[in-house]
Amino acid sequence: MLISTKAIVFKSVKFQESSLIVKLFTETHGVQTFMVKGIRSVRANGKAAMFQSGMLLDIIMYYQENKSFKTLKEYKASYVYNTAFYDIRKSSVLMFLLEVLERCIHDDHEDDQLFLFVSKALIDFDKEEFTPDFHIYFLLEFMRHLGIFPSGQCTKGTPYFNIREGEFVSEDQNNPFIINQQDSAMFASILRGEGHLNNRNERKRVLEIIIEHFTFHVENFKGVKSLKVLESILA
Repeated sequence: MLISTKAIVFKSVKFQESSLIVKLFTETHGVQTFMVKGIRSVRANGKAAMFQSGMLLDIIMYYQENKSFKTLKEYKASYVYNTAFYDIRKSSVLMFLLEVLERCIHDDHEDDQLFLFVSKALIDFDKEEFTPDFHIYFLLEFMRHLGIFPSGQCTKGTPYFNIREGEFVSEDQNNPFIINQQDSAMFASILRGEGHLNNRNERKRVLEIIIEHFTFHVENFKGVKSLKVLESILA
């Protein structure tokens, strides 16, 4: 069956001498894996660049439900980045976010609202001036789509964030998953969209809390390798 859909390249891996194994997040069928043969050969004339992580594509695929590797009939860029691949700050953020997305989204069924959120955010990110907090607010909105957004309110009675439970609680001195009161208050203000991260240390701490939250609430989430690169670039 031929399916026409939009897609975002999560990652591609070299296979044999001239092929790629490509993981795409599609609008109609979630995450799918493709074998793209001969794409790295001289005759392919540089088309392998089409499968750089983050590329937004229009594709036509041969879809068979139980087949491990799908096949592409046609593919072309649906949006061409102007800055995201060429500004080292933006490219580092993009690499980081794509790794998080790839580690969190595994389903092969349609989620058009999630796809719309991700694709629109990437295009806006490319078009707008660089802001060092973009990835943080992206991840918070991504949490909403995954259904793991922190619950409760940071109040006098519940001033601590319990990262394992994903909610604000009263203090428990023996609980290793409790975030201290100062960091909890800062995180709460960011969750409400009322806070402002003033420096690199605050940004780093909030991001650490977010990544820990993903670790507890997304199955098989085991950290993000590109985080260190991102922190060094945004230092």
